[in-house]
Amino acid sequence: MYSKVKSCIRGCKTYSDFFECSLGLKQGEVISPVLFSLFLEDIELSLIDGVDNGFNLDEFTFILLLFADDMVIIGKNPEDLQNRLNLLKEYCVNWGLQVNPDKSKIVVFRKRGPVRRNEVWYYDNKTLGVVDSYNYLGTVFNYTGTFLSNQETIAGKGLKAMNVLLNNISKLSLKPSTILQLFDSFVTSTLCYASEIWGFGKSKPIERIHMKFCKLLLHVKTSTCNYGIYSELGRYPLYVNRYVRIIKYWLKVVKSDNIFIQSLYYSLVSDIEMGRTNWASNVKHLLDSYGFSYVWINPDIVDLNTFHIVFKNRVIENFVQNCYNGINNSRCLCSYKLFKTTFGFENYLDFLSPKLRIAFSRLRRSSHQLRIESGRYGANRVEHNQRYCLLCNSGDIEDEYHFIIKCPVYDTIRKLYIKPYYYRRPSVYKFTQLMHNTQRSALLKLSKFIYNAFILRKGLSVAIQ
Repeated sequence: MYSKVKSCIRGCKTYSDFFECSLGLKQGEVISPVLFSLFLEDIELSLIDGVDNGFNLDEFTFILLLFADDMVIIGKNPEDLQNRLNLLKEYCVNWGLQVNPDKSKIVVFRKRGPVRRNEVWYYDNKTLGVVDSYNYLGTVFNYTGTFLSNQETIAGKGLKAMNVLLNNISKLSLKPSTILQLFDSFVTSTLCYASEIWGFGKSKPIERIHMKFCKLLLHVKTSTCNYGIYSELGRYPLYVNRYVRIIKYWLKVVKSDNIFIQSLYYSLVSDIEMGRTNWASNVKHLLDSYGFSYVWINPDIVDLNTFHIVFKNRVIENFVQNCYNGINNSRCLCSYKLFKTTFGFENYLDFLSPKLRIAFSRLRRSSHQLRIESGRYGANRVEHNQRYCLLCNSGDIEDEYHFIIKCPVYDTIRKLYIKPYYYRRPSVYKFTQLMHNTQRSALLKLSKFIYNAFILRKGLSVAIQ
């Protein structure tokens, strides 16, 4: 049947001609992927013919990987690979196909060092280029077997997707919570592509994209403590999502009834017992790290549909605990840790106007120009206990507490927006109460005070200079 289909195709000038003469389809009804699969149905048999088996794994032999017209030919040694390239050439000549040698590359998987000088491959008398890594179906495979190059490539794609998203949302008036959902839909999906295979590490290049977006959303400095950003937005590092995807994929593999998948997986497990590192050993380490060693030993005891939820909650709990520790130990978030007692998205981000939200957000996470922060860096750096307020004669350190309820420079504005209870007999306790208030009316007034006080301070600071 396939030979007849191929003969019919070769006799037609276009796919449309073939559809009309053979399949009875109208022009425009495209089924080219199916047609192409039918056309190449016998290519594997053609590559096997006359050549010893390729890369063997137990009772299985790997000859090629094929997805539409993206093909990977596997050889166990240089001679084996060249023989298969010759057979591919014969196959293409017989059926009127063409291969672009300029786009075809060779990757020699090895531990280290250059390729030997005599290791050269040809297709149709043209030398094929040898590269250290190659992008196949969106994943970059490096000759060492690591995925660092893949992570950098995905980070680059994610950055482009993020810039496109930022450009589009700048034209709209959207709530931060909605913007974060759009990020997860359009950018996170790109950053986590095929992470079931490579996503075991924390991957700083990828997380850097995530954190950059969050800081741009809050309009805070790039030096702002990351833990404060995660806590304020109720966000988790992207590795949480990757880890869950890995475990879900692993459960499908171990419970699969596909003989080929089972054989491949048990081969990986056998390598672990020999002290080798592979995908399965990384899964084992991941489960061990979060206290699920018993699941690795006996995966049949867990429910395929629910365990990934249990695992996700454990990973999140671990991160949230680390986040609290990071905030408590941060020198930049001394005030923030007083009033930020729960991990989660702050509602003020959605209901405040952009200018008020930015001012309030910057003060909460110490991303401002008060002396407590400006005295921390550069040529103006001074000791913590000497970062006095330059606008009043109180001799107090100009921190968030002094700025909001003590500094006399802002008394006029303070009386408009803040209740006398907080500033008549000021204390850190009252400051914490004020910042911890969740009522919309109170947060609106507080944000208006902060916004106007920042404007006044900026004008007075310029006058002093």
